[in-house]
Amino acid sequence: MRRVITHLKTRPQSHGVSGANPADLDALESRLMVELPPTLRAFLEFDFTFDSLGKRFKGRHRFGMTPAAPAPKMTSVRKLAEAMVELGWTDSKIRQKVVRLPNLPGHPWNALYLGEARRDGELLILGLDNEETSVRVFPRYTAFDLYLAHQVGLVKLTEGQRLEDLESYIAINQDLQTRDEDDEGDSDY
Repeated sequence: MRRVITHLKTRPQSHGVSGANPADLDALESRLMVELPPTLRAFLEFDFTFDSLGKRFKGRHRFGMTPAAPAPKMTSVRKLAEAMVELGWTDSKIRQKVVRLPNLPGHPWNALYLGEARRDGELLILGLDNEETSVRVFPRYTAFDLYLAHQVGLVKLTEGQRLEDLESYIAINQDLQTRDEDDEGDSDY
């Protein structure tokens, strides 16, 4: 995360970026009713509104406009699908709330899954992609630092690198498990 923040500090749009103090982040966690992943917490201490990413990124200010008054925009996967495209729908069974994270135009949307964190405190980042009105929801990153480094172009990640240790999330988050009526066993993402 330090490497990503150092990289972002060199960008022109990082001047004037304001971060949150620990008390503000505690208030945000209280509103979200979940502990922030350590990598996200470190980033929000640098840039609470994601403005350092630049104006090209859509979905900034998802935790509020100012750190002193956190106002996270929590939603559901179904509502994100409806917002993504006209008449958008998804067959995803994910019930936990999510917070949309910034993405570049034309790329899949990203959403911080507010379920159970794995042992290191990281939360899963879901991806949302559409084909006409159908929105597919899929695990995209297993940690916030992977998401951020990949999104800003600092690293290129394979699917295996983005989804390292996905099984640990599936084991502790029941709504990430999928089951078809015709299946006899469990099938996961």
